[in-house]
Amino acid sequence: MSAEEPDKQLMRVSHADRDRMVEILRDAAADGRLDTDELEERVERALTARTFADLEPLTEGLPVAAPGVADDHVVHWQAAGQRFRREGAWTVPKVIELGVIGGSARLDYTQARLPEGGQSTLRLAASGSRVRLIVPPGVAVDLSGVAATGGRIRDHAARHATPGTPVTHVIVVTGATFGGSLRVEASRAK
Repeated sequence: MSAEEPDKQLMRVSHADRDRMVEILRDAAADGRLDTDELEERVERALTARTFADLEPLTEGLPVAAPGVADDHVVHWQAAGQRFRREGAWTVPKVIELGVIGGSARLDYTQARLPEGGQSTLRLAASGSRVRLIVPPGVAVDLSGVAATGGRIRDHAARHATPGTPVTHVIVVTGATFGGSLRVEASRAK
């Protein structure tokens, strides 16, 4: 991935994004916020949406934000037999689902824009892979929800943290790594 972040509104939506929008619309109809005709029309538009810009207007007048626009957006990344990298200036979504099989992934949070709320989640499923997280001072990684089978989990950033540095953000990692490694490192001063 390049260091440049593509315009999120122009990014293509997945089936899961469309399904989440349909669920939001059905909930709004159940609450009496949309009538049957309006629900049918918005669901049809949701199911044929191609980009997040297509989904965003569907929540107009509703007390929710469109999937992919809200901070709780879930991003799905996968790498099979290849390297996946996210570094430089990038916007960290509230939830990342990362699947890596027989490859490597490197998420460098050093210059990243972190979501508000002081916490984000990384849901990991890795097999025969090496996953590295690089974090700046003030960012902690909670590895208590991740399991390793035939592999290793190491948090070098926590061991080398400067005492007294306040934690401003926590990355909660859940999931598992099978026959691979998960390593957290402190970013190097530049």
